[in-house]
Amino acid sequence: MSDIDIEKALYRIIQGRLRYKVRDGLVLYIHAPTPEIIYESHDVYDEAYEDAYWKGVYVQQEVIPILLENNYWSPLDDREAERLQKEIENKKVEAFTSFTNKKQLSLIKRQIFSLQKQWQRVFVKKNSLDHITCEGVAQLAQNHWVVSNTTKFSDGSPYDWKEASVPVVANYVARNAISQEMYREIARSEGWRGMWGAGKGTDIFGVPFSQITEDQARLCAYSRMYDNVGEHHESPPQEVIEDDICLDGWFISQDRKMKEEKKQSQADNMISNEKIRNSGEVFVMAQDKENAEEIYNMNNPLARGTLRQREAQIEGADSMDFKELQDVKQDISIQRQQMLSDRFKK
Repeated sequence: MSDIDIEKALYRIIQGRLRYKVRDGLVLYIHAPTPEIIYESHDVYDEAYEDAYWKGVYVQQEVIPILLENNYWSPLDDREAERLQKEIENKKVEAFTSFTNKKQLSLIKRQIFSLQKQWQRVFVKKNSLDHITCEGVAQLAQNHWVVSNTTKFSDGSPYDWKEASVPVVANYVARNAISQEMYREIARSEGWRGMWGAGKGTDIFGVPFSQITEDQARLCAYSRMYDNVGEHHESPPQEVIEDDICLDGWFISQDRKMKEEKKQSQADNMISNEKIRNSGEVFVMAQDKENAEEIYNMNNPLARGTLRQREAQIEGADSMDFKELQDVKQDISIQRQQMLSDRFKK
């Protein structure tokens, strides 16, 4: 994105309106809705939903069987979407750890873009018929009502809708929505950072926080995010901060680290006896299936690998002595070598 594109989007956010040229001599401005308009739009939604419902329009739950019968969607698609999302997260962490290797980073990014396209195709399947449901009809009516009440002439007077139509303007607004990437570019830009620092946060817009627009609120959220990254005791290099994918990888790795520390803390709290805590293995009784999963997740990756190895070794065997387990044999062998080494030292 060029500096001009970033500056243009920034001042669009500051003004709180989108410029739409209908023709030479006729320019409209679609303003961000006020809290009053947003509040009233929910009544429009409710009325449109009720009207559609009594006309026999499907509700979302009734569309699921149609999707299944016509092979548009199945629960397996949701699982695939979750798998792809997890793979994307892992790739982003890999990008963060490889940010100094430009060739490797470029390859990882191409893989991420490919995975994101796959995820998008799978993710939208379940919502492919939302437009024919009561929810979809009501959402469309709400969006059109908001556009019809926020579109104005350049002097600020309401538009009379003599030339442009509400659906056309609504589509223009949707096509020109500010992307997440643009918000992040703006939040990092020198022009905005100067305003953000001097304006003391949301005061820069000259209105209480409850009255700033949705675009302004998002920009402030990203700005605070970058503030927090810069102040973090393990703040990544500037090169990472300026790369969305690498920074996402840093966020994910930090989140995973925090969760691992929390699990360890929970495990330590469950095992109050110091002698037990220092044991090689500790067995904790689970109250139910959910509790068993929580206890299992307290194991670190190495311990989980050992459990999987044991399951594979035990599977199909009639009986097996504990000492016959491969990891136990390895531990015993290591202990013997350590004992011999200690003897030679003495």
